[in-house]
Amino acid sequence: MSMATRLWRRRFKLLTGLVLVLVAASVVHLWTKVSRIENALPLDALHKERSFAVLLEEVGRLETELRLGALEIDAARRERLAFALDLLILRQRDNRDLYAGLQLPGVAELHRDLGAALAGVDETLRDPQPDAASLAAWAERFGALRERLRALNGRVFEASIGQAVTQRADLDRLRNTVSAMIVMLGGLGMALGVLLVRQQRNIRELEKRDLALQAAEVAQRELRERLERITDNMPGVIFQYREWPDGHSCFPYASQGLRELFGVSPEAAAADGGVIFSAMHPEDRPRVIELLRESARDMQPRQVEYRVILDGVESWLSSHGTPRREADGSLLWHGYTHDVTRRRLAEDEIKHLAFYDSLTGLPNRRLLMDRLRHALALCARTGAQGALLFIDLDNFKTLNDTRGHDCGDTLLRLVADRLRQSVRLDDTVARLGGDEFVIMLEGLGARPEEAATQAEQIGEKILALLNLPYMVDGQEYHGTPSIGVALFGDRETRVEDLLKRADLAMYQAKGAGRNTLRFFDPAMQTLVAANSALEAEMRQGLRQGEFILHYQPQFDAGGALIGMEALVRWQHPQRGLVPPGEFIALAESTGLILPLGQWVLETACAELAACKPVCGRPLGVAVNVSARQFRHPDFVEAVLGVIERSGIEAAQLKIELTESLLLEDVEETVERIGRLKAHGVGFSLDDFGTGYSSLSYLKRLPLDQIKIDRSFVRDVLSDANDAAIARTVIALGQTLGLHVIAEGVETEAQRDFLIEHGCDAFQGYLFGRPAPIGELRCLGTLH
Repeated sequence: MSMATRLWRRRFKLLTGLVLVLVAASVVHLWTKVSRIENALPLDALHKERSFAVLLEEVGRLETELRLGALEIDAARRERLAFALDLLILRQRDNRDLYAGLQLPGVAELHRDLGAALAGVDETLRDPQPDAASLAAWAERFGALRERLRALNGRVFEASIGQAVTQRADLDRLRNTVSAMIVMLGGLGMALGVLLVRQQRNIRELEKRDLALQAAEVAQRELRERLERITDNMPGVIFQYREWPDGHSCFPYASQGLRELFGVSPEAAAADGGVIFSAMHPEDRPRVIELLRESARDMQPRQVEYRVILDGVESWLSSHGTPRREADGSLLWHGYTHDVTRRRLAEDEIKHLAFYDSLTGLPNRRLLMDRLRHALALCARTGAQGALLFIDLDNFKTLNDTRGHDCGDTLLRLVADRLRQSVRLDDTVARLGGDEFVIMLEGLGARPEEAATQAEQIGEKILALLNLPYMVDGQEYHGTPSIGVALFGDRETRVEDLLKRADLAMYQAKGAGRNTLRFFDPAMQTLVAANSALEAEMRQGLRQGEFILHYQPQFDAGGALIGMEALVRWQHPQRGLVPPGEFIALAESTGLILPLGQWVLETACAELAACKPVCGRPLGVAVNVSARQFRHPDFVEAVLGVIERSGIEAAQLKIELTESLLLEDVEETVERIGRLKAHGVGFSLDDFGTGYSSLSYLKRLPLDQIKIDRSFVRDVLSDANDAAIARTVIALGQTLGLHVIAEGVETEAQRDFLIEHGCDAFQGYLFGRPAPIGELRCLGTLH
């Protein structure tokens, strides 16, 4: 065999070897080129030139600080010098490390001189009082170093530019070489490919068919295994459910999750689909079967949730299936089932939190209102009667304050248990919040009288049950309730109005002494509505400036005008002049007494200051202050501020207090009175003898005056008891060193009697009716 023949037969191997040799040669050539370019990088990157620029900047900064320090050195300048020195040391160390492996002329000498200069400056700064001349010398030295560094930075920049030009040329040549080699390799590859395709086309066709068959088999097997792994490991069950017209059913396919959810193997379900339905809760099974029938009729997907009992444990499952009719007449559903127990429990918990009280487990206000609406609608249809019992625990706040909120919560739970025991299962016991409970009674009969009787009987039962002692935190506790009852059913009633009626009746029970039961009285609602309207008008009146002050003069025993009492009146736009007896109590209960009392105080002092030049003598003004206003934390500061703004003397102001202040925190009362008396403000105890007249507390209060109430003065000449009380009050005032004034003096005989027994001052219709300040300016003395 000739050499040519042997070479022709081995042509594919030779061509392949040639291609490999050429590729290897190309790789070696490229590697050599890259190595040459890497070796041509003396500075590694232009960022080293930027490092020199940063070092140059820090040297300049230290030079500047040294020159400024040479002019004037102080602690702040010394601290900035130290900071600039430390920063330059760090920059110099980083720059020295960056250029450690390079042979750049001048770098090592520069760093050596720079390090010596830094050490010298550091040594100079260790001196508590560095010499200005030394700092200036170092500044000059660093200036020289800065110039050297700038020149070196320029060389670095020139070297970097040269490096970039060289790299650009080498990279261009490398790109041309690579392009040529790619063209050559492409041509060789194309030639080799043509030869290989022409000779082995038939072989590849056969191999391709064989490989395609093998690949298809492997892909199908892998896909099946993958799907089985997915379905067996995913939560829930993937299934196919088939049902024939004769009613027979099975699960042709079900994933392994069937065992966990239903306790049935896929093999058993494939044989008989009834085993799955047998595992369902008996109450839910008919609903599931009916939904399957609906899906079969309209060929639409269905989703259903149902319960399964497995090993005595109940769980909730959700199934979704889509039907398809098969050629044999059967129906095949494709679907999935998963466990929704946690979701159902969470929904139940959310519902419980939304509609039930977390402390007692009773329905809350929202659920009560919903049930009450349904009850009212039912009563409207059937004519039956119902009742709402509003229950409030008496003195519950005292228990909370004295024994803590934990004990209060325990009592609320005990009360809730007793209330549940006192009513029927169909009745609703709810907690509105705090110590307020509501019971809704339904089906109390067709007549209101019958319903009222039953409601009263149940209310009395609750009263008796809640009066029994409780064991709270190991101690016995006795509590009582106040119960308000409102009937419903005889006419259409809004839920909110019904609840308000029961609430009003409860407050009526509290007003009757507590621990009792009261039915709603329509007159009470009328009064509340009137008070609500009056409150709104009062707020409007305060904003519109409808309140005015009248003053009643006060005279001493000699008939000289010594002061006056400020009395508020309401100049109502429709009602005319409204006396204080019609709105003060409402102002107290609503809190309007605070802005009203502040306005009275400011107006009285301002008008007193304006009338001083006319009266010709320093008069005083008495202003009534309620207990609520007196207890306000800023009361003392507010009074002193009014005195300062009005410009009157503090001694001209007298504050009249009521005896109700003696019922709460006497120590605080004494302290506040003392603070104001220290500035000269006087204090009078109003309506003495009508309230809590405790002598033990009276002697502790730093008062200036006591006022005999008009109820004792009115019959002082005809009633021996009133005369005795008046004499006793006067004697008591004299004993305690207090000024005594009598109000309501209307006759000269009353005045003479009081003067005879030592009364110091008087006010009443005998001396003048209350009038605006302008009408009192003409008053002088009475003889």
